[in-house]
Amino acid sequence: MPEHPGFDLSQINGRSMVQLRVRPGTADAACKALQLPQQPLRWWGEDPAAYWLGPDHWLLTSDTKPAKDIIRQIDITLAGQLYAATDMSSSNVCFALRGPAARRVLAMGCGIDVHRSAFTTGHCTRTHFANVLLFIVVVEDDNFNLYVDRSLARYLRNWLVNAGEDPITRDLKYRAAEVSNEHDSTINGKSNQTG
Repeated sequence: MPEHPGFDLSQINGRSMVQLRVRPGTADAACKALQLPQQPLRWWGEDPAAYWLGPDHWLLTSDTKPAKDIIRQIDITLAGQLYAATDMSSSNVCFALRGPAARRVLAMGCGIDVHRSAFTTGHCTRTHFANVLLFIVVVEDDNFNLYVDRSLARYLRNWLVNAGEDPITRDLKYRAAEVSNEHDSTINGKSNQTG
């Protein structure tokens, strides 16, 4: 989408998504074997990245490996165990939301605490957002990934775009620009004095 006041929203295409569930009694063993996060509401890793959805439930994603390769690795690693690995790549859509107003926009749509002190890099959570079920991942600082059912993707995009027109989010964009300009002026002033 075009540049929007306070944040940038884009769809991440081609991301593989695999949902994994295991028997509750084998969750610890599965975590060790596949290096899955055991701590609630956390994620880690890169290829694939692994996100905690529940005590025996995870989401694995990759931008380079197809879902079938992720499932094949699960099949090999958890051979002999009871589990379900499902390709969700066609069912879900992932948006990247980033910018100084990103947290404010998220706060407008849900009731969870998205302040930097509470919702930090490495955290993830499922919540009802603007009347839809949304999985929110803190990639870093004001950079988030939003996972939603494909049938609701257009609704979510439109909701976020409309939220960007709110005076609160627009004001954050302008204040961020002012701070940036003041910083550049200070640097240029110091450079001129020393030059």
